[in-house]
Amino acid sequence: MLNVKVDRKELLKAIQIVENAVTENKIREVLSGIYIEAKENKIILKGTDLELSINTEISGDIASEGKIVIKHKLIEEFLKQILDEKIELMEEQGKLIIKTDSTNTEFSIYDAENFPVQTKIDLGVEYTFNKNKLLNYIENVKISASTDPENLAVNCIRLEIEENKLKLVSSDTYRLTYIEEELEENERNKEGLSVSIPLKTIDGLIRIMRLIDEESIIFKSDGTKVFLKFSNVEILTRVIELQFPDYKSILKSAQHDKKILLNTKDFLSVLKRTLIFVRDNKDAKNGGIFNFENNKLILTGINENAKIKEELATIQEGEDLKISLNVKFLLDYISILDGKVTELKLMNSKSSVLVKDEESDKSLYFTMPLALREG
Repeated sequence: MLNVKVDRKELLKAIQIVENAVTENKIREVLSGIYIEAKENKIILKGTDLELSINTEISGDIASEGKIVIKHKLIEEFLKQILDEKIELMEEQGKLIIKTDSTNTEFSIYDAENFPVQTKIDLGVEYTFNKNKLLNYIENVKISASTDPENLAVNCIRLEIEENKLKLVSSDTYRLTYIEEELEENERNKEGLSVSIPLKTIDGLIRIMRLIDEESIIFKSDGTKVFLKFSNVEILTRVIELQFPDYKSILKSAQHDKKILLNTKDFLSVLKRTLIFVRDNKDAKNGGIFNFENNKLILTGINENAKIKEELATIQEGEDLKISLNVKFLLDYISILDGKVTELKLMNSKSSVLVKDEESDKSLYFTMPLALREG
């Protein structure tokens, strides 16, 4: 029967890491919990939904080895409310007992014997990335990924490694974000890779990376699964095997004959104000009218009750153009740019718009226009 003493903060952090792989499962209830096993001087925590698995380890004093599956949500709330540095976990008569200096609590558990054995990747190409750089790329590219699980082919981030470059892509079919970065010298000339990583995995990975201080992350894939390891955390996820949109054709075939340069800070302010007016527009949700003429932008936004008209200086190359664009989509991307000047490339009111930092081609953003409605 399990009996261990652990650091409360370490246990809480481990639960917060592992729970990213756990979802409520009414058919196999044991998958709704977190597996804890004490053996060989270490305490292992595991969570899985059979598509995504996360493991981690913590240290502790093991009086008796054992394994349990906890109903973690209530326990997590409890651990946040107590102040004890050390707590004792023990299994008694099919219950989990948590003892502190002043409290003695009891929680129901699942049968650990029914918890599934998790597979591993034996073969595959392996890369090591800087954690903070990868986190920044993932957070930035994620904005265009479809949040609809039914739209599985694009409910993901596409990660490709070719020609000694790391490429990250996402698209919800209305917009597309593309980020490209040269690999570090010691990671070059390895086998290439193309995988679509589910958005649920990406969301969990972002939360975990923020919790961990480790500087590097190991990335390994055999094409059907992806294994990630950093610090004492291991993540294993299946990939989405449906075909991802042909983003390379979009990059190659995009045509533009107009270029607009805008002060990024000022453009952001204008977009934020306009969004207040257009986010509830029934005819074109989040849609604003962008009129580029004579080195200035006149941006109009309306709803049933109000109207806004903003004017902003630009540097314009090419003919004047009036176009309707999703203000929120622009705001999502321009908010992550580091440069002082935003560059827009346009063709006509029905063609995609390319948005980028004027100083860099490493990150590109395409957004489709809305139907142009005057009002």
